[in-house]
Amino acid sequence: RFLKGRQIPILGVNLGRLGFLTSCQGSDLAMALSDFAGGRFVAEARMVLGARAVDEKGATKKEWRALNDFVLHKGGFARVVRLGITVDGASLGSYACDGIVISTPTGSTAYSLSAGGPVVVPTVESIIITPISAHTLAVRPLVVPPTAEISVQADDSATELLVTVDGQVGANFRDHERLVVRRAAESVLIVRFQKTTFFEKIRVKLGWGGLPDRD
Repeated sequence: RFLKGRQIPILGVNLGRLGFLTSCQGSDLAMALSDFAGGRFVAEARMVLGARAVDEKGATKKEWRALNDFVLHKGGFARVVRLGITVDGASLGSYACDGIVISTPTGSTAYSLSAGGPVVVPTVESIIITPISAHTLAVRPLVVPPTAEISVQADDSATELLVTVDGQVGANFRDHERLVVRRAAESVLIVRFQKTTFFEKIRVKLGWGGLPDRD
């Protein structure tokens, strides 16, 4: 968000636990900076989503950008909400759920994954729509083209909703507002050192394919 679309590579340093988006561990920072200064890295372009809060007259009230995801979820009482969802104007129906995650491929390993969404390789451009605790077996995560425009609106105007951007920025969602999400014009450049692959990350950090040996 601070870069505001400027194409400056981001070198993330993991000072916590998972650090899925980071380029190196804190203990490896000196070597990483040496490789970065020497140009021994790949600047991987990651897709970004843009979202607008649109009122009943079609006016844009708020705008956001997300590298990972937008989450439209209920506030207040713990109860199911009904969300009407369209893709390029075609209705997907009314989802009875706790909320909806609309994520980039980069965000597919974040909240979307916890809600049962698929893991998508970050360079495979697409948008993932993942319901949170859907109240029916007929609603499942859906992967749509990166050109799609997704619109989400509460079917019950009395429902209190919140929109959360990348798990860091939040705002109240007013009655009759729609969340309209589509690909942003800009991308984000993430530093990746050539010795590290996405598949190694999901194996090491997520325990992918980690079934124990059996007799």
